[in-house]
Amino acid sequence: TDQIKRGLLLTNRPLISCIIWTSPHDPCYHLDGRPRHCLSEFINTAYGVPVTMEDLQQGPKTNISTLTDLHNPHNLTCWTAAEGSGGGDWTLTVPLGRRFEITYISLQFCQQVESVESYSMSILKSMDFGRSWRPLQFYSSDCMGTFGRPVQSIAQTKHQETEPLCSDPRPLQKHRGNAALAFSTLDGRPSSPDFDYSPGLQDWVTATDIRIVFNQKNTSRNLVSSSLYAPLKPSLALSDLQVGGRCKCNGHASRCRRDNQGRAVCQCEHHTSGPDCDVCEQFFYDRPWQRATPSQPHPCVPCECNSHSTKCRFSMAVYQQSGRVSGGICLKCRHHTMGHHCQFCQNGYTRDHSKPLSHRKACQPCKCHPMGAVGHWCNQSTGQCLCREGVTGQRCNRCAPGYKQGHSPLRPCIREECLSYCTPSQARSYCLTSLSVFCHTFVPVLKMQVKSKERSGPWWQFSILAQSVFRMGSSRVKRGIQALWVPDRDLSCGCPALQIGRTFLLIGGEESGRSWVPEERRLVADRTTMALQWREHWSPKLRGFREMPAVGLSSAKCMVRNISVVSNLGSFTEPLITIEYSHTLM
Repeated sequence: TDQIKRGLLLTNRPLISCIIWTSPHDPCYHLDGRPRHCLSEFINTAYGVPVTMEDLQQGPKTNISTLTDLHNPHNLTCWTAAEGSGGGDWTLTVPLGRRFEITYISLQFCQQVESVESYSMSILKSMDFGRSWRPLQFYSSDCMGTFGRPVQSIAQTKHQETEPLCSDPRPLQKHRGNAALAFSTLDGRPSSPDFDYSPGLQDWVTATDIRIVFNQKNTSRNLVSSSLYAPLKPSLALSDLQVGGRCKCNGHASRCRRDNQGRAVCQCEHHTSGPDCDVCEQFFYDRPWQRATPSQPHPCVPCECNSHSTKCRFSMAVYQQSGRVSGGICLKCRHHTMGHHCQFCQNGYTRDHSKPLSHRKACQPCKCHPMGAVGHWCNQSTGQCLCREGVTGQRCNRCAPGYKQGHSPLRPCIREECLSYCTPSQARSYCLTSLSVFCHTFVPVLKMQVKSKERSGPWWQFSILAQSVFRMGSSRVKRGIQALWVPDRDLSCGCPALQIGRTFLLIGGEESGRSWVPEERRLVADRTTMALQWREHWSPKLRGFREMPAVGLSSAKCMVRNISVVSNLGSFTEPLITIEYSHTLM
């Protein structure tokens, strides 16, 4: 900063660019392409900016440009306060137009030092484009009397280094016979050598606007008799104002250029974005944004989505859980992938290890057999489907040793000793016969949902919800929650095949010859009972049975044309019921 001040005061032109890059490569990157800390050009941020000068006591505001034009010692331009205007109290405001990191503020007067000493000055800054102001420095020959502060040029502690100090402007530096005041924002600040690692100082030097307030001191030499009145107050005369600094690009840009609207904008590198390079580009959210430092450039890192997504977001929780390595969460994973990095296959898909993870067909559909497997999902790594009891194979398409193909879609493979016991052909014949005489017998037919089951000796007691009763049977089955009893051996052989949570059409299933409590009738399903997984298109066909009175064969005709239940692991035909009936009253 001392070199900058000396260079400023010993030259006759503004410091528009003090750093000239001679490297043929981008200064934000090493020759091998690695990112590095970089700085935007050092410029006079006030050059060409219109300055507003206002009389604090009378006004009005005046826009002047002589203070920020090109300084030419052979053609000195001065602005001078009008004679007798106000009491000599003025405020000078410079809108910089964007955030800058200010290094110095230089003010040159068109008068001798003795005249300048009659003023006290306050230098303020705004970080929100003039909505609020904060003091940077005070100047007065009586700091305590004018500002209530002691004379101090060095901050004593780090806690004080972001507070304004007050100093005597004497002796002001003389430049070509005129007085000049140069204020360095970092002089006397203990942490200035570690500026790049001090967020406090970085905030301290940041400004969007600069304001200088001049207050004329009332001294005894200005008090004269009215008869001999002659204004002895020296007029305020200024010739040049410079504000040296850099665009606030947070170490992620080496250039700051004006856009089409005339605003200075950082040309961000390291995949950063924003007017100050203070956010990461889209999709570069794998780590939190940080300001670059000489030891660590902190570039923004792309999310790892394995080429299956172009959108992501940052999660601090995920970042902390990963040991501060990765915090990006991919959004809208494509190609049937899922996970924070689109690294897993969706349910119903398995990993094809013959293709790289980034391949659009890295996840292939599971090929689980519709009857042999439970659901349509499989192991994402091996493709192994979850097989039903007695079924094996990666796709669940074969019966396991000791099992043979059955005739139930819920129990496609049953133990060999169960084949002769269940006699599916006899059960099918029974159901056909029962439904054929449906109109004049009391065979229960109902739509039910299995809720739970519990073992009770040689029996299993199911809790069922009877949703629709097409025929009540002799036990007078009604809608609602009730018990269904199934022998243990019948259930173990899958006749009938009942599963909790599913809905079935139960045909037959009444047994009254058991040794129950006297006069107690229970709903029983055994190997002769047909339990078909419910299909909604059966409703209109079965609804007619409920409406027909059981008045005998002579008054009603009812014939079941077909019941098809094919349980072939190679092909599957869903249960089909075709019923024709007619009703004739005598």
